[in-house]
This record gives sequence, C-alpha cells and structure tokens, in this order.
Amino acid sequence: MRLSDLINLGNDIKIKRDAYFDSLGMATTKFKDNKVLSFLSDELYLDEIRKNKNIIALVTSEYIYSKSILPEKLGIIVSENPKLTFYKIHNVLAEKDFYSKKFDNVIDKSSKISSQAIIGNNNIIIGKNSIIEPGVVIHNGSIIGNNVIIRSGSQIGTNGFQFLNLGETVLSVKTTGRTIIEDNVEIQHNCCIDRGVLGGDTIISHDVKIDNLVYIAHDDFIGERTFITAGVKLAGRVIIGRDCWIGVNATISNGINIGNNCKITLGSVVTKDVPDNQTVSGNFAIEHSKFINFIKSIR
Repeated sequence: MRLSDLINLGNDIKIKRDAYFDSLGMATTKFKDNKVLSFLSDELYLDEIRKNKNIIALVTSEYIYSKSILPEKLGIIVSENPKLTFYKIHNVLAEKDFYSKKFDNVIDKSSKISSQAIIGNNNIIIGKNSIIEPGVVIHNGSIIGNNVIIRSGSQIGTNGFQFLNLGETVLSVKTTGRTIIEDNVEIQHNCCIDRGVLGGDTIISHDVKIDNLVYIAHDDFIGERTFITAGVKLAGRVIIGRDCWIGVNATISNGINIGNNCKITLGSVVTKDVPDNQTVSGNFAIEHSKFINFIKSIR
C-alpha cells in the first residue's frame, strides 16, 4: 500500500513524500523484512527512527518536517496530531485484509481438545499431540505448535490493552496481530496471553513453562526454556531471553529487554533492562547482591 492510498482518511493528512509500506510499527520495534510506517511526535525519538532501517515512512508534524532533519528516503505524512493519525490509519487498515487474510482453522486430528473448550472460527492452527483442557478459550489469530498443553481456564490470543486518551474521548486501538505458541510449551490454569496489536506477534518459544495466573501482554517475546512462575505480569513489548526464571508475582514494565539466563526473584518490579546472566531483586529491581547488601544495611 502507498501513503497516497490513505488520502481519504481525513483533512488533517497531507502527503509530502509518497512511499510504499506493508506494515505499521513503533520506532523501537524490531522487524524482519517489513517496510514500516511509523510516527514521530517528539524529536527525542529521532535517533530511533534513523537507526531502524525498516522504517520507510513516517507520520509527523509540520514543525518537525520543516526542520529538514528527517532522512530523505522516508515517505512523509504531515498531521496536526501524528500519533492520533497513525492509530486512525491502523484502525482503518484493521478492517481490511492489510494485516492478514482470513483462513479456515487447521487443527491436527491427533490433538485432544475438550468439548468444553472454545475455539475461534478462523485463523487458528493447532499442531500435533496438543492438549486443550476444558474452559480454555483459543481466540482467532492463535498459532499453537506440537505437544502443547493448555490447562483449564486459560485464554490465548486476547485483545491487547492499547488505547489513546484524546482528552474528551478515548480511541480504542484495534488488535490485529497473532499469538504464536511453539512446540512443547505448557501453560497452566487461568493464564491470559494477548496477541500483537499492530499486526505483530506475541511469541512463546519452544519449551517455555508458564505457571498459574500469569498475564502476558501484547507483542511480548519469551525465549526458549524460560520458566514463568505464578502471578507474574508482563506489560506490552517485553522481550525475555532464553533459560530465564521469572519469580512468583514479579512485574515487568513495558518495553523491557531481559537477557539470556537471567533470574527475576519473587515480587520484583523490573523497570530497566537486565543484561545476560544477571539476577535482580526488589522494587524497583536492582542487581541481587546490591539488594541484599541494602537490606542488611537497614536491619
């Protein structure tokens, strides 16, 4: 699709430079080979735009465009409210076949699906030898691999929590992505996993184990063999590496990157990235040995 195809969306859109795009996303999102339309409301994120080679078009303000600081290669839409215009474009495209085409469910006969489970009516794949227990809800746009176990009460592929506060009203941002659960994953009871919002994926890698009452938000990525224990809450666009341990009732803020072989101890509140092979504790979480020394100092 070209930017010029969007001209009928409203009078607040002006095309300065046309470009072809095939997906939408944030400046900090990692893409594969996509040609991405993003937005820029604040110059603080200009470096992120420049570094992200997949971004080929922007919605931005007349002020930022007039400063001639944007790369010449970018297609440009100018709007009075770039963020609002970006999400309006997304919501319009969500009603079309832009993000994905509808297909009939593909469910392998070897999988055991309870008659009391609820399976959406399209765009669902369930592989071989998987078990879906009573009370599970599998929403449209869920891709489930082989040998997956989903225990009673869990919901897979729910809508992401994405809204835009406009002052007098609130814009509800449509959820258009998928939830991908790879082979040998086990999800215990009463968990909730959102699908990606902007046509992206929430991905649970192979051999991940998820305990009861866990919430995983939209566009998260969980690396292979990571264990997520009971009551954990992950905000949107969190990336967790392989072979990690996320302790009971830990909370991880949106957009956080956690490296490989990390341990987040019980009750921790993580608000900063965690490098490989580190253990963090506390609220707000810091390196574990520093946390222990601090506790000793106040006792």
